[in-house]
Amino acid sequence: MNQNIMSSVLNIFKKLLFVHVVFLGFMSIFRIVFFNYYSPLDSLSGYYIDILKAFFLGFRIDLTVIGYIQAIPTLILIVLYYLKNSTLIKYFEKFLILYVFICYLIVSLLLCSDFGFYSYFKEHINIIFFGLMDDDTGALMQTFWQNYNVVLILSIFFVYVLFLFLIIKKIFLLKNKQYKSFFGIKYSVGIFLILFVLNFFVIRGTIGMYPLGKMIPNVSRNDFVNKVSQNGVRAFTNALHARKKFLSREYDLIEATGYKDNIEKAFELYKGTSNINKKDLLSNITRKTVKLDNKDYNVIVIMVESFGKPILKYQSDKFNILGSLKKHFDEDILFDNFISAGDGTISSLESLLLNIPHRPLSFAFSQSIYKETPFTYTPAFLYKKNGYETSFIYGGDLTWRDIEDFLKYQSYDHIDGKINIYNSLHNKSKANDLYFHPWGIYDQYLMSYILKKLENSKKKQFIVALTTNNHPPYNIPADYKRNSLIFSDNLKKHITGNMDLAKKRFASYAYAIDQIGIFLDKFKKTKFKDNTIIAITADNNTIDGIMKYDDHKVLNSKNIPLYFYIPKELRKKLKIDTTIAGSHKDIFPTLYNLTLKNQKYISIGHNLFNENLKHYGLNGSLVVNKKDKAIKFNDLKQKGEPMLDYYKACLAISQYLINNEYNKTKGNK
Repeated sequence: MNQNIMSSVLNIFKKLLFVHVVFLGFMSIFRIVFFNYYSPLDSLSGYYIDILKAFFLGFRIDLTVIGYIQAIPTLILIVLYYLKNSTLIKYFEKFLILYVFICYLIVSLLLCSDFGFYSYFKEHINIIFFGLMDDDTGALMQTFWQNYNVVLILSIFFVYVLFLFLIIKKIFLLKNKQYKSFFGIKYSVGIFLILFVLNFFVIRGTIGMYPLGKMIPNVSRNDFVNKVSQNGVRAFTNALHARKKFLSREYDLIEATGYKDNIEKAFELYKGTSNINKKDLLSNITRKTVKLDNKDYNVIVIMVESFGKPILKYQSDKFNILGSLKKHFDEDILFDNFISAGDGTISSLESLLLNIPHRPLSFAFSQSIYKETPFTYTPAFLYKKNGYETSFIYGGDLTWRDIEDFLKYQSYDHIDGKINIYNSLHNKSKANDLYFHPWGIYDQYLMSYILKKLENSKKKQFIVALTTNNHPPYNIPADYKRNSLIFSDNLKKHITGNMDLAKKRFASYAYAIDQIGIFLDKFKKTKFKDNTIIAITADNNTIDGIMKYDDHKVLNSKNIPLYFYIPKELRKKLKIDTTIAGSHKDIFPTLYNLTLKNQKYISIGHNLFNENLKHYGLNGSLVVNKKDKAIKFNDLKQKGEPMLDYYKACLAISQYLINNEYNKTKGNK
């Protein structure tokens, strides 16, 4: 071999190895910080071996990231050696300082993004991350500014970045040594073959069948300990891959659930019988309402931002988190075993509006090929057909996730956002920040707007509303009189993360929930109390991100309230079991049977007041619950799990239904 050139190449490989070792150290420190900050474990006893395994597995996953970064220098250095150009090698060595620094900077940003994402969703970066990028950018910036010490964080990050650059530069300025061989090997082909193979296996992370980044094994019975192994870079690339597949229509949920070319089997499993209509598959999920009286009712459905249920167990006079809503929860109907369809607002909202489970790894309908598809089986179509005026009311901007453009096709007569609500106010004399927060208008004004809709109505009303208030940066009006929120020692023990931020979150939560209670106070004093049915639920339980639970951890992580106000005479006729499991897919089938007479409807979900039906809650992160248990499954490929099999059948049928509506729309164009 050309000894001087080979010596130069090997020196560069050595320097790259040094900087990679240093950065791997930084990544491990970051994982320690992640573990200490988010750990819900009261004691590490019984988990020491698991934690060591998680950190070692995490180190291997970090190493795969380094392997990808190293791949380009490895290939280029091999080429440069055979070009025998020492000048190019010197220039390339200088370029590597910038290359490695930029790569490490990107990795650091992704690790920090993952850290922040976990604080909100209690999951590493997933496809929801790209949805956040479509949210209101200005509101996101205000959220960061108000919830975090941005100046301090940026200062620390700047110092870290500067320190990282100086370390990289110093290592590359180390004096070169003369190498005559590589561990005794003097032939260039042998040396480069070893380096190439090592780089390849570092990227794979294993000699097994599946690359480590694609298939991360569990090392513990504790879910959090398993999550410690993942890093933000691999989580981001997996989410990016899922997004690309979905946007390119490679995402096939029917195939993913194992029903490709055999969709009839999904309907059979769903119905619990092989006796199905195979010529018209949708007839198998078509039902007819059984209304218990002949009275007409207005229908109001309110989805409250981040209204998780587990925190309510700490309700007391000193920690009055429920406020005015408490008496209504006590007086009316509250389902305890209800879970959200998704972990983000848009996923749960669309599951509610389209009356289907949230589809794992899917993207928002409003920002996909389905954005101009009328889903003619959905609630607004049915209620409009039955003489209702249909409205969707959102406390934020209607440009959010292109929701207005999507809802125009879903048979809503009125689609109103924060400006419509603000313009309806008679008195606008207060300062702007007493009406608006970064994500929309304060919930009290949205609630008043709903009451005005009823008061001004000339026909039956169907109203779906989405609030915005209980959302980062957790603002509440300055003139709002807060209820007592004194944290008990028991509550403090169950909070993870920053206590000051937790206090802001609970203050915002309490305001939003109190406004629902005040709305119900006013509503029950009107004539509409006798001819209106109200359902109130949440989009998700994001407080899960800062809480740990003593028991029922899977259920609590997704648990949200489902409240019904039903006029007394109708309520007397119902069989009510509030322990029945359910999720967003079940809300409208329940309302259909209370309000529509002999109306055919298509639904995956079931009437919650019919105890003879199968009742399951389905969450898009593969959580399934029924009356006596809740399970989180690892993936859709698991077999021999009856609850998962039912869930997969529901997903396959949902996709079949969506495809049917989409193809019907294309055929009409």
